[in-house]
Amino acid sequence: MKIWNFIKPYLLAVGISFAIMGIVLWILGYDVAKAFETLLTVPLSSTTEIIETLKKFVPLLLVTYAFSIPFKIRLFNIGGFGQMLFGGAMTAVVGLMFSQNTQIPSIIMITLLIGVALAAGGFFAFIAGWLKVKYNIDPIISTIMLNFVGLEFVAYITTTHPWKAELSGHPMTKVLPKPAWLPNLFSNMHIGLVFALILIFLVYIFMKRSKLGYEITAVGYNPISSGIYGIDINKTIILTFVLGGALAGLAGGIEVMGVHHRLLEGFAHTSGAEYGVFGILTSLICKGDPIGIPITAFFISYLLIGADAMQRSLQVPVEIVFITQALLVIFIVATRLRAQRS
Repeated sequence: MKIWNFIKPYLLAVGISFAIMGIVLWILGYDVAKAFETLLTVPLSSTTEIIETLKKFVPLLLVTYAFSIPFKIRLFNIGGFGQMLFGGAMTAVVGLMFSQNTQIPSIIMITLLIGVALAAGGFFAFIAGWLKVKYNIDPIISTIMLNFVGLEFVAYITTTHPWKAELSGHPMTKVLPKPAWLPNLFSNMHIGLVFALILIFLVYIFMKRSKLGYEITAVGYNPISSGIYGIDINKTIILTFVLGGALAGLAGGIEVMGVHHRLLEGFAHTSGAEYGVFGILTSLICKGDPIGIPITAFFISYLLIGADAMQRSLQVPVEIVFITQALLVIFIVATRLRAQRS
């Protein structure tokens, strides 16, 4: 009974959101049954589609953590997009430094670049945390502004010597040396999936079983009482932003090393929108719960692949699915608040 009470709001919200999407599709003159069939079956219709779903799942999971960890202390990291950009950009810059030396073992090169991606994303988020602690600047403002810094930094790297690819029709860097490419697990699914699965376990242990995780939760519930009982509020704020930003930076590094094998403008977008936006939506749906995040991230990735298929085969605008996802968040949050008041 408790499980049913837990999942009922989510099922209700999904049902209402999909019903509204069906009505909109019908009004616009699309074949509703065919549209839903495409949306729900294509992501599992072949090995290629399953792999594409998993490829979206990996960065989406990581940028969801980037929002969710600071969200635990009631602060909003809107900068997962910028942190992903900076992590990917620095991964490409450092990787290209070794383009003339391909004798370095792949395991050393990949380990180095993963560290670079984590450090770059963590540093980018640290700026917002430090501004909050030092000058009480709302992280919503600082992280949004840093997103633009990340965009311009990527634009600079992809269009400037010595990194840019010559005679390319799109801003991009040269290809990374082969030792910097993430190896594939199967078919063309890179090993970043393994990193993501390990992080699911590590983040759960950190948030639910560690002293620091307890302090983060305590600060989120009552920062004044937490400070009275000896928790360093400023350290906790910076820690949550650095951890979240590091994971977003890792998402950028994985995309550069495992998918594109170079930095290119727009790599942190999927289906025409930013991964950072989808990460925020994903976190709000499951309330940043460490167990709910991977489930919800996979669900959103599944819908994105289905939405792309609808656009290709039926010319249904992918934005209709985006609207459905936004409605899903609204209905779930509203249902959750009503249940809490009851």
